[in-house]
Order: sequence, then structure tokens, then C-alpha cells
Amino acid sequence: MNRRCNVGCASCNVDASPSNIEEISVRWLQAFFDRIGSLEFSRYLIWTGGEPFLSFEALKKGISLAFQKGFQSEILTSGAWFKNHHKAFNALAGAGNFSLRISLDAEHQDRVPMSVVIFLIKEAVQLDIEVNFTLREIPGRCESMDDFLEQIKTELPEFYNRNHTRSRWLHYIPHIPMSSEETHASSYCSSGSISKGQKWRQPCKMGFKDVVIGADNMVYPCCGLFSIPGYKRLAMGDPVKETWETMENRQRIDPLFRVLREMGPYGICRELEMEPETWDWTAYESPCHLCLALFHLHGERVFRHFS
Repeated sequence: MNRRCNVGCASCNVDASPSNIEEISVRWLQAFFDRIGSLEFSRYLIWTGGEPFLSFEALKKGISLAFQKGFQSEILTSGAWFKNHHKAFNALAGAGNFSLRISLDAEHQDRVPMSVVIFLIKEAVQLDIEVNFTLREIPGRCESMDDFLEQIKTELPEFYNRNHTRSRWLHYIPHIPMSSEETHASSYCSSGSISKGQKWRQPCKMGFKDVVIGADNMVYPCCGLFSIPGYKRLAMGDPVKETWETMENRQRIDPLFRVLREMGPYGICRELEMEPETWDWTAYESPCHLCLALFHLHGERVFRHFS
């Protein structure tokens, strides 16, 4: 929806700031949903930012349009907006079928007290809105994710007991390294025990499936790649101005897209004769981690090779 946020986490993966005015418009959303039936998308949409609630009118319109087209929507939020705008939430609840996904990690909790999150959960439950959570470990912050969930369990035991076994209730995401200092082992609190050598050769199964439409109206091949330095070089096209077939043909022709689609980040490493085992970054447990490390630590080399 935007790259604007009222929280201001230092490790924000989309570089959101209060001054960024770029956002998806109501007019573009109307044009998009007028033709979305012809696109091979699943019936599931995530609305995110920045903070999507800071584009409230467009978000409300988008949720309504998605509902009319038979889509299930989920809104990813920090919850910070809710403290001063909880009445607006009631208005949104009537727009269509959607759930909430609240970000829970040490950095968000520094800025969005758990009391606000609990208040938001209570309001959502009263409105019969499903609530889920995204969890992320933060370099240098070793607070357990269980600590935050334990607070929810204590404050809202009925909600916790009814929901904590659902498959979609929790979603763990990898931390994206924002500076070279974050790549060192001493600054990362990782619970993983799988070595780099066991993982980096695995193919990626998410690229070009979990696609993102940015605030610039352009489609990107993955939510992780949407956040890397120079991400605009990976734009696939505007789905309002181009057909999905045109964008797919671009993927097949572009050498970097082709390698990502066929082999994922492993293919890039093989093409460039790179050895991830030598990289000084311990947050390394999945193809997602490898892809993020590739573009954050070696992005210019990757783009030069495939240009």
C-alpha cells in the first residue's frame, strides 16, 4: 500500500518513513480488480506496507473490491495506528472478509507496547476478525518470541486457547541484514543448528509464486526481493498496463529471472562460482536467507553479471 510508517524500526526491510508519500491509489486498485479475474492468482491477498492503515481510504476500498471478487484478505500491521484510530477499525470491518496479521518482535515491541496489541486483539475478536502473528528474530536482541506469545496467553487465555493450534496463526520470517555489522555471528541470536553447507544448494520454491505489487504499482517476483537494495531493477511490470502473459514472457527472456525461476539463489551462486559457506553471516537456515544475503551483500555483482 505504501512505504510510510509511524513506527520507525531501524531494521525496516522496506525503508519506510513518515515522509514517504508513495502509495497505491484508489483509482489504480479499481482498475486492477476490474481485470484480476483473468490473472492466475490464488484467492488470497496480503495488504502490507509500510503501515497499510496509513493509506486507510485506499485500504478500505481495496478490501471491499477484493471481497467482491471472492478474495480472502489479510492486513499486515504493527498495530501502532490503532491506539488513536480504533473507531476507524469498525468502519473497515464492514468492508469485507479479512484477517489481521500483527508483527511481533523485539523492535516493534519497543515502539508498540503489548497493551496496544492486546487492545487491538480484543477489538478484532469482538468484530469476529481472525488475528494472526508474524515473528522475526532481531540481531542483537535475544528476547524469545515465546515471551510475547506468553503475554497474549496470560492476558487473553480464551483467545489463545482457541487459536494457537491453527496452522496460519504464526508465521516466522527471516531477518534481512541491513548493514555489514549485522552479518557477524556475535550480533545475531539464532536458534538454528543447520549449517550453511547443508542448505545453500536447495532450490527456492517461493519465487514468482508469492509475488508482490509495490506502492509503485509494479509486480515483483517475491516479498523478499521487493525489499533489497536496487529492487526496482527486478520489476516485472504493471498488471494494469500489461497482460500477465507479457510479464511471464519477460521472466523467461531475462537471464536473472530465468535463473531465479529455475534454480533460485542456488543457481545464481553456481553461475557466479560463489561459495556461501565463506560468508560471515550466521542467520542461514533456508533458501530465503541465501537469497537475501546474495542481494544485500553481493547485489551489485549479481546485477552486473546478469545485465
